[in-house]
Amino acid sequence: MREHLKLLIGLCLSSFLTSFMGSSLNVAMPFIAQDYNCSPENVTWMINAFTATSAAFLLASSALANRFGYLKIFLVGAAISAVLSVGVALSPDLLSGSIIRALQGISLSLIFCTAMALISQRIPREHRAFAIAYNIASVYAGLSFSPIVAGLIVDTLGWQTMFYLTAVGLAVSFFLCKSEKYDEPITDKMPLGRMSLSFVIGLLILFSVSGYTTNNLLLICLIIGVVLLCAYLVFEYKSDEPLLPVKFILSNNVLKYALFASLFHYFSSFVFTLLVAMHLQLVVGYNAATTGFILVLQPVLMVVFSSVSGKLAHVIGPQWLTIIGMTLCVTGIVTLYGLNEHSSLTIIFVAQALLGTGFGLFSAPNTIIVMASVQPQQYAMASAVQSISRTVGQAVSMATLTALLHYTIAVHQDSELYAHELSGSIHISFIISTGGYVIGLIFCFLCFVNRLKQVRARKAAEAAAAATSSPAAPAAPAATATAATATATTAAAADNSVTANSSKE
Repeated sequence: MREHLKLLIGLCLSSFLTSFMGSSLNVAMPFIAQDYNCSPENVTWMINAFTATSAAFLLASSALANRFGYLKIFLVGAAISAVLSVGVALSPDLLSGSIIRALQGISLSLIFCTAMALISQRIPREHRAFAIAYNIASVYAGLSFSPIVAGLIVDTLGWQTMFYLTAVGLAVSFFLCKSEKYDEPITDKMPLGRMSLSFVIGLLILFSVSGYTTNNLLLICLIIGVVLLCAYLVFEYKSDEPLLPVKFILSNNVLKYALFASLFHYFSSFVFTLLVAMHLQLVVGYNAATTGFILVLQPVLMVVFSSVSGKLAHVIGPQWLTIIGMTLCVTGIVTLYGLNEHSSLTIIFVAQALLGTGFGLFSAPNTIIVMASVQPQQYAMASAVQSISRTVGQAVSMATLTALLHYTIAVHQDSELYAHELSGSIHISFIISTGGYVIGLIFCFLCFVNRLKQVRARKAAEAAAAATSSPAAPAAPAATATAATATATTAAAADNSVTANSSKE
């Protein structure tokens, strides 16, 4: 691993910075609104622009990585993102800042789809699990430190400083990884038509969801986008070389339900920190630094329980942990139903404790289930589709919140009614998150049932194979033995822990 140490440091640094920046804006929102002379809910467009473009361009990014090589695409993404970070800091108004953040979402999707692939490709097998663990630890470290660090930076140096620091860090990551040798492309094909179509459909749906409550034209665009998405999925299902492996997903019930559980989990959890930060700063009146200290509990618990959940999965099984984790998340959101300007901070700490623990118990075991549901040669594809489910869940969550805030808040920030309307929006968002968690919990149970079926099929197939190979048993037809062996091979994936490869979530 020593020969690729600089690569690993660069990848971990980029993972830390992307998670740090994404979470930091939650604390900086009121200050960005003040500088741009707009209402805080309008700043959600700046966040939404990033999540929408990064999710919409993820399929195209994967195709580019396969065509030009993982390292080359990663370096392009890091270089462009560093320049765009400076551009965001220098933006004179909200519109230009949102446009540049949208472009940065596209560039960072190049990093999202290649960082883990580079680790799997270049780090020796005996060190790969540790490298993956370091990379994921960097993600959670960014989440853990961002509330406090961002709060202190915003209160003292200004929110622009966060983007300057990110630009420097991404530049360092670029030069650390640049010394590596370029990898050979996987394919010489680049389906520009389908890449462009997937990006356009993603943008059309996500931005229409964000604004359809205030613009009837966007409602029409949303309907068109959904129709195009359905047609695109049918086309991908029938394609021999799909960008999105629809047939592969639908043919595996364990994988399918685990991905849906992940989608709804991230849909429900992504805006929690932003909502609580808005409550603390805009309703209660805390400054950014104090808000950061209050919000640090959840990401710390995410780190702790994500670390131990891999070991717990071997004791009680990953499926039970996903169910327990999702249940804790539902309880945490329900705890905040009575949140108002007079509520005790104890309620927020209890909710953070439940959500942080639940998130940590769900994430890694769900990845174990995803990876264990496929054959080893399909690990890369399974990892890619899980990244898509996670990113799309986050993007839809942010788009939904943006639409909700603009629909429910009709007064200016200086009005006495502003805090009341904002609190109402936050409460509705908590109800929506609860619904998402409940749906995710249902998918966890469906995944559990189908995983049991796969395990039973494996055991039955093994018993049948043992019976056919026993000297005392009558010889079975060759076709029966072959079928039993194939069934055992397919079902064995359901009981494979693949710890070294799947601890990365």
